[in-house]
Amino acid sequence: MTQLTIIFDIDGVIVDSEQLHFDALLKAVPEQAKNFNAEQLIGLSLEATLDTLGIPKHRHLDLTAQLTDIYNSMLHTKYLRSGIQDFITSLEKKQIPFGFVSTAPRDVCLSNLGLLDLRGEIQLISGTDIARTKPYPDPYLEMLNILEADPKQTIVIEDTDLGITAAHQAEIKYIYGWPHALSKQQNYLQATEVIQSLDQINIINLLESF
Repeated sequence: MTQLTIIFDIDGVIVDSEQLHFDALLKAVPEQAKNFNAEQLIGLSLEATLDTLGIPKHRHLDLTAQLTDIYNSMLHTKYLRSGIQDFITSLEKKQIPFGFVSTAPRDVCLSNLGLLDLRGEIQLISGTDIARTKPYPDPYLEMLNILEADPKQTIVIEDTDLGITAAHQAEIKYIYGWPHALSKQQNYLQATEVIQSLDQINIINLLESF
């Protein structure tokens, strides 16, 4: 039997959180962050973000905890992207397996996913869980393995070129770019399709196309 599988990015796809992450940086390391903007850092892991800001390695661990606390204090269900809860509820009703892949630390991922009403066990690969994260294919390959999914029957929903590159290198067939207000520097050239709404992903048609 054909089995469709869906893998979601989290920041920028589940939660419109990219500006929140940057606001947390402005509070924690204002001198380093003031010369950047949120769009320049989209898609980077926290480790890569701190490197980009010139933060010494020995400060990363303490800053990760501080940034997580600041971020969580601002997080709210109002930042869930439009239609995402209904889309995931529909997958659960149809018993279509899905998972989440992110460059963010695991604690941050779980905080974001905590805004959703999820019925089953959460399948998650975070930036904490794997040595090489996006744009390498490793996190997507690992999630395909966990879900026992065929990449030719898998959908990925991403908001960044880094994530789309990772999914493309994992040979996933259907890669949807879903832009938001901070996506102006993304080109989505490797995306199968760029959507403005989750309503544009027709699950029934995809199932019938296999």
